[in-house]
Amino acid sequence: MHHRPHLIASLVALGALGALPAQGRDARSRRPAAPVELRHFTHELRTFRSEAVGKEVPYGVYLPRDYGADASKETTWPLVIWLHGMWEDHDRFHSRGGAPLLDKAVEDGLLPPCIFVLANGGRTSMYIDAGPQRNHQALVQKDLLAHLAATFRVRQERNQRALMGISMGGMAALRIGFTHPQLFGTVAVHSSALFPPDPKQLPDRLLQRAKDFGLDEVFGSPIDESLWRATNPLGIAEALEPKTLDGLRLYFDAGTADRYQFGRTNEQLHALLESKKVPHRFELVQGGGHAWGSGFKDESLLASLRFVGDGFRAAAAAGAALQGLGGAAGDGRVGKEAPAPQAPPGPGR
Repeated sequence: MHHRPHLIASLVALGALGALPAQGRDARSRRPAAPVELRHFTHELRTFRSEAVGKEVPYGVYLPRDYGADASKETTWPLVIWLHGMWEDHDRFHSRGGAPLLDKAVEDGLLPPCIFVLANGGRTSMYIDAGPQRNHQALVQKDLLAHLAATFRVRQERNQRALMGISMGGMAALRIGFTHPQLFGTVAVHSSALFPPDPKQLPDRLLQRAKDFGLDEVFGSPIDESLWRATNPLGIAEALEPKTLDGLRLYFDAGTADRYQFGRTNEQLHALLESKKVPHRFELVQGGGHAWGSGFKDESLLASLRFVGDGFRAAAAAGAALQGLGGAAGDGRVGKEAPAPQAPPGPGR
């Protein structure tokens, strides 16, 4: 807990977020996006019924360009799910410039062709299961996964599924990875919203603006300490047994210039995982801003996409080796696997 003074400073900064009216944030995020030209994907918006939140929920999906071709009709594809940040939605990745970089990652061989899904977890939900028709984590890990499996030709193996996210979505992806590691083989996140494990450490200023920030709606007022501790990645990481994460590939980064100072709290997570000898990759991006801020799109997103791609390629190579030894029968594959191109040399940043 050697970063605790910085935790307080970062959360004071977070409290200032409430100074911006919600309708102002929503209006900004809904600006019409310029048309995006994609060489390797098609993009569309869809909806599905989620019992976890009791309604139709929109989402975005990028399908490989040849997904509908006759030659690919039996091909199955790796799956990536992206979780957006606070005050964002399922279209934010597309409108903020993520699509061209996703396309570039495939173009450059960093990421194999895959099905890339943009979830919608509610603007301030923290992706937390908070009661009937407010279970936003179940929306992702149960309803959305089931819908995707029934709707698209996605691979079913853990090592061919990745969960990514940013800010609030990064917090959620880490939580799901730590508590349900059997679902995804790779978790790769950016500028994750990491809070102190004990809500008593929150500054008065943030608690006073809890309604604006959405904390009271999610955690109650006063804060439900058991829910808080059970849903914050730092608190979960303190209690986890490293062996439960066997096989999980973990990447996270944050910037030194993050306006909420999440770089420091992500450093704390890095130190905690190191102390537990949990394999992971952490990047502290010098001069990097928060989420879609400075340095993110040009470096960190491509780095995480390559990290995801490396996992898919390694799993595909291992599967091919097993098949060559006659051991692939009954491993859960459906149809023909999508090709996995070799990644180019270099660090990918």
